Amino acid sequence: MKKYFKYLLIILIPALLNSCDSEFLNLKDPNAFDVYKFYQSEQDMDDALLAAYQATRSFYNWMFFVTEMKSDNATTFDSGTSSGLYYTFVSHQVTSNNTIVANIWNGLYNTIYKANLVLKHIDKVKMSDESRERIIAEAKFLRGLSHFYLVRLYGPVPVVDKVVETITEANAMTRQPISDAYTLIISDLEALANSTVVPAFYDANNANFGRATSTAGAALLGRVYLHMAATQGKDEYYTNAITYLQKAITLKGYDDFPAGSTYPRVFGTSNEGNEEIIFQCMYLSTSSESSPFAQYFQPLGLKGLTSQIDGRGFNAGQENLFLEYETGDRRTPIAIMKAPNNHYYTKKYVDLSNSTGYHGNNWIEIRFADVFLMLAEAYEKKGMTNEAKSYLDKVRVRASLPKYDASNAAYHTKYPTLRDAIFHERRVELSFENQRWFDLRRMYPDDNDFVTFMQSVEEPNVGNKYTGFKAYEILLPLPYDEVFLNKNLNQNDGY
Repeated sequence: MKKYFKYLLIILIPALLNSCDSEFLNLKDPNAFDVYKFYQSEQDMDDALLAAYQATRSFYNWMFFVTEMKSDNATTFDSGTSSGLYYTFVSHQVTSNNTIVANIWNGLYNTIYKANLVLKHIDKVKMSDESRERIIAEAKFLRGLSHFYLVRLYGPVPVVDKVVETITEANAMTRQPISDAYTLIISDLEALANSTVVPAFYDANNANFGRATSTAGAALLGRVYLHMAATQGKDEYYTNAITYLQKAITLKGYDDFPAGSTYPRVFGTSNEGNEEIIFQCMYLSTSSESSPFAQYFQPLGLKGLTSQIDGRGFNAGQENLFLEYETGDRRTPIAIMKAPNNHYYTKKYVDLSNSTGYHGNNWIEIRFADVFLMLAEAYEKKGMTNEAKSYLDKVRVRASLPKYDASNAAYHTKYPTLRDAIFHERRVELSFENQRWFDLRRMYPDDNDFVTFMQSVEEPNVGNKYTGFKAYEILLPLPYDEVFLNKNLNQNDGY
């Protein structure tokens, strides 16, 4: 079922709202139409906001390379021709010249740029206080989301809280402490999470369906605090994570999976309005608005499994991920399957309705199963084991698996601690949803422990391809062009 919100994105005039993505600061072109004369009405501002939403596709389209394929979850059977562009993410040989690294960087800063345009002009336009607060909160959410990805993937980065308009301003940008980024991220997400104007959710038939809600702000802020707690070692952040994750539950009134909310009903183009999804990047099956995932994730050279056109073989499941699923787990036939060519693939992104390859699969950023497991993680770290087990069990019961305490000896031997069990559950519940790399970082916040884990990963019948993994590979390199053009930007060590 396609949503009105998607169609709004199509009517935007790219010449007015889009700028060159080749540089992360998206400097104003003096020869282009003067976009600053465009913002005259509430509708103009809303269209500008929709352009910022649209910009998120430019990083979601590529994010799986650095969150799934770089982890122990996935691999690829498309080498990227002679350049090895794609395979470098599974062979851990990424360089600063990698165009996917640049695509993600540019996409994130392009979203920030467009969000900042909204925030720059919003006060000059006449509209109701409620509309102004809603637009501001949504723009800040997109800016906060983008900065959150940047600091987790690249480390210290320029924190951009205004429109950068001149070469002088651009060349003055430096990599700021991660604490600066988190200060802005928290402030941005609080604007949405604590809003009394932005609704807690939009019904799938609502014209605003697809926009960020106060529930999305609270859930993402909970994720931010959880990541900060693990990587910065501050216990009080776990308390903050619990506060906002519980707020997301309260706002939506979703304390458990409702009857009929099965795992298969979360995914697929016909289920895009299901109540478990908190925020998703919206796509439409047209040439300019389509998503690539159904084709990209289909096994190389095959068709008819997830897409009507030949698969690219990206994000192919590792056998060790397939073996992570317990006997009787009802998630397995959706999460990971073996194709006729013996490659593993996921059926979370299927669109067989279009023979041209223009797929309409949305990308789910956050859903309630994730919230439940983040709460389990935070409660476990606070020593509140009963609460942790309660939220872990909600996810296991929906998958037709025994509760934690009732699981057999083999399960408890394989996952000897509650924390081990929670991260196991996150891996199988959220596989191919861009969470694994960040989960590993919270599991192993110490660089040496992270390296030890990665070097221990073994793939059956392939061997240990992670033996040479080095600590510097935990972060991506900054794109070569950014470091070359701005001498104030130093490259990450090792690259």
